[in-house]
Amino acid sequence: MTTGALSEICGAQRTPVAWMRPGHIGYIGPDLGVQPHAPSVAMLTVGLDAPLVLHTGAYGQIRTGSSFAPARTTQRAVATEGWILTLFVDPASAPATVIADVMTEAAGPFGLHHRRERELIELCRAESVEPERIYARAVAAPVQVVDPRIEQVASAIRSDPARTFRAEQVAAELGLSTTHFLRLFSRQCGTSFRGYQRWNRMISTIRDTVAGHDLTRSAMDAGFATPSHFSETFRDLIGLSATTMLRAGIRFDLGPDVRG
Repeated sequence: MTTGALSEICGAQRTPVAWMRPGHIGYIGPDLGVQPHAPSVAMLTVGLDAPLVLHTGAYGQIRTGSSFAPARTTQRAVATEGWILTLFVDPASAPATVIADVMTEAAGPFGLHHRRERELIELCRAESVEPERIYARAVAAPVQVVDPRIEQVASAIRSDPARTFRAEQVAAELGLSTTHFLRLFSRQCGTSFRGYQRWNRMISTIRDTVAGHDLTRSAMDAGFATPSHFSETFRDLIGLSATTMLRAGIRFDLGPDVRG
C-alpha cells in the first residue's frame, strides 16, 4: 500500500492508481472483480482497452464503451479486457446531470457511451495523469449551484464524518420540516441524507488507512459502530471488500483533504 504521484500509472510500469479529490474519487487499473453494488454517489466507468459489459438486472447485460449510473443504482460494470476508469462523483459538488447529459444513449436510469470517451481514454493513458482534467472532461458543463443551505449541511458532513447528523435536528435548524428537508437534500444531491453520511464515513476510513493508520481504528474514528459495519458498508457501496482493494497493489494519491 503506497501513496504518491500519478506519473507512473501509464508508462512501462502500469501501476494501478486511485485518487481522492474534493468532489471526485477515481480509479485506473485492472478490473478488481466487483460484485453488484449501489454507491451513494454517481459513478462513471470507462473501458480503457476494450468495451465493458454492464450488468443492470432489469435491463440485462449491455455492452458499451462507457457507462453512467446515478447514485443508489445497483449495477456492475465488468471489463471485457484490460483496464478501466472508475470515477465516483460527489453529488453535493456536481449534480448527476452534469455527467448524465454527456452520455449519448440510455437504458432506463443508465447512461451509455460518453461523448468524450476517447478523450477520457487518452487522458488515462497519458504519461502524467491529471485527475482534475479527467474530471473536467467527464462533466458536461460548469457545476451547478447547489442550494446554499444544502451545501452547508453537505460541507458539515464532509468535515466531520464521524458525527451523526439527524434529519429532524438539521431540518429544525434550517426552519424546514423534516420531510421537506429530506426531499430537498435528495433532489439537490441526487442521493439520500443517510447515504451521503455513509459515503463520507467510508471515504474517511479509507483515507486514514491509506495514510498509514489501522483499518479498524480508522473505521471506528470515522463513526462506524463496529468493524463489520464498515465492511458491510464498503461491500454494499463498492462491490468488493476493503481488504481486497487495499491489497491490490494500488498507488493511492490522497491529494487535498476530501473533507475540507
